[in-house]
Amino acid sequence: MVSAILLAMLVVCATAMAVGAVELVRNGKPRATIVAPSEGPPSYAAEVLQRYIERMSGAQLPIVSDGRKVKGAKVIIRVRKGAAKLDGFRLKSSKDEVTIEASVPRGCVYGTYALLEELGCRFYGPEPLGVVIPKKKNLSVRVGLDILKEPAFENRLPSFGGPELNACWGFNFTGYSKDPKRQELVKRIGLKTWRWGHIWPQLIEYQFFADGRPPVKMDYSDKQDWLPADEKGVRRPNPSWDAPAGQSLCFSNPDAFKWFVENAVNWVFTNCPDADYVSMWSADTADLSLCQCEKCKQRGWTPTDWYIHIHNEIWRALKARGFKGVFGWIAYHGSEEPPQQVKLLESGREMDLLYAPRPRGASMHGPITNDHSVNTAYRENIQRWRKYLGDFKGTKTVFEYYFDLVLLGHLPAGRTFLIPKPEDMREEMRFYLSQGFNGFFDCDPPSGSFFPDPLRKWIYRKLLWDVNLDIEAAKRDFFQNYYGPAAKIVREVREEVERLMFEDIKWPMWSPAHYADRPIKRLRELEARLDEAIAKVGNDEILRQRIEVMKLWVRYCALAKESEYHVKITRDREKGRQVEQSIRKLFEENKDFLVKTGLLTEGDVRFLAEQVTNYNLSVYFGGK
Repeated sequence: MVSAILLAMLVVCATAMAVGAVELVRNGKPRATIVAPSEGPPSYAAEVLQRYIERMSGAQLPIVSDGRKVKGAKVIIRVRKGAAKLDGFRLKSSKDEVTIEASVPRGCVYGTYALLEELGCRFYGPEPLGVVIPKKKNLSVRVGLDILKEPAFENRLPSFGGPELNACWGFNFTGYSKDPKRQELVKRIGLKTWRWGHIWPQLIEYQFFADGRPPVKMDYSDKQDWLPADEKGVRRPNPSWDAPAGQSLCFSNPDAFKWFVENAVNWVFTNCPDADYVSMWSADTADLSLCQCEKCKQRGWTPTDWYIHIHNEIWRALKARGFKGVFGWIAYHGSEEPPQQVKLLESGREMDLLYAPRPRGASMHGPITNDHSVNTAYRENIQRWRKYLGDFKGTKTVFEYYFDLVLLGHLPAGRTFLIPKPEDMREEMRFYLSQGFNGFFDCDPPSGSFFPDPLRKWIYRKLLWDVNLDIEAAKRDFFQNYYGPAAKIVREVREEVERLMFEDIKWPMWSPAHYADRPIKRLRELEARLDEAIAKVGNDEILRQRIEVMKLWVRYCALAKESEYHVKITRDREKGRQVEQSIRKLFEENKDFLVKTGLLTEGDVRFLAEQVTNYNLSVYFGGK
């Protein structure tokens, strides 16, 4: 009797499960069909879904382009007007049907990755360590699923990764390439492309041609009146560290001006004729050196006036040649302040303001909303730009230095990848949205590094979609999935390391127990504690490698903190040099392992072993 009752209960439960879920895979066998168009982003999305479901379960779901005759469960991928704002997506499920739909074709790709996450996958960073693909013989989607996701920022530009990773991580731009295979892939995914940089020096050093033939080096020997005049009236190039051939011309000279504009247009059509977004910047220098001749000075223009005036004419000429993309300019150093006299062509229609608050250095001074003088200056400058823009018809993109260590070599928390804090990023993104920015970019170098794990990069990408992200919930998700049974130990260690790295080293003030080097000793103890975490993961090689990388990072943190100790407390240059050499050795000896994990590239390792350590050696410890 009892057995009969138990059997009946099991049948009821099994029936309820069947009614309450759309089966995709059962016992490693396909139970559903993917229905999607045969080309374009929805087709690419179907292949992504098929590939990862097979990696999870061993079952390959069939893909068809017409679902009218499909029997059983279906996953429908489609474009439908009004499905979601911008390139967002909607996931819905009902009896025997899961729907992924978007108003913009590439939204289907984002929706597909969201469905894979519902099934247990995680795409935190690059493979092999950054992707979690659980092994399951049975896969299903609960009935009644209804998820609407719309990005906070319309334009999301990456500084790392190729087209497929960019799409996986929710970016809608990828770097422009002239390679036909890559162009075809980008088109199939539906991403937009960008090309930008400090291009003005190239335009002065080389002549580019309308027919696309290779550029030639400029000879100004018979064009001395094109060169900018200095304060003494001598005409010569005005180089900066990255522009040895000069960074501007005598733009009041009509021949020089016309040539420069034409050269810029030819550069675009030579290098990126069909890019969706191009931005051309002056030299990477604190000041845009202008010609000091009387004709140039008579205008009474600021560097940004000249910069916008020239960009207006380049933009006019680009459109006349049939360029279809957006044309941008940068608010950066010499062009940081808004123009005082020159207005934007057509109120900036199809143009983009790229706002680059460089000295903020990856929020090293805290979020832009706090009262640090650097942040206050940039907030005030944003208001000046907003006033200047008035009835602006274009877009505005933030160019933040979130993962740039160039300015952070002297800050242990910065050089160990702890700046910016996720909470700061969230606060800043809310602020930028409130100021009318609809695009976001994080700066290199080394933006592509995911050391010691992808946590901060992953949260950054999620914030681009949701500025109200529950960061604590996101962290729980990450640690549970990325570190498995070792999650509790690793999280405790990591969070104590973070606290110690942000703790300022000071002289002991009241008790012998409060020695200034105490945080360094504690960091070394925490590295040893990660051996407990390794013991918990058994023979799982991926989990073991993730924790081994974390151990290396904790060791790096201890050395970075020790370097700070010698900078601020002992002032011992020799010991400081030894510490920096130990940091260099740490990265050099572990280069192959770190690169193999996918968390750092060889260039990233060189950056940490050379540029960052050289900075500290030269600034604080008297040489390399």
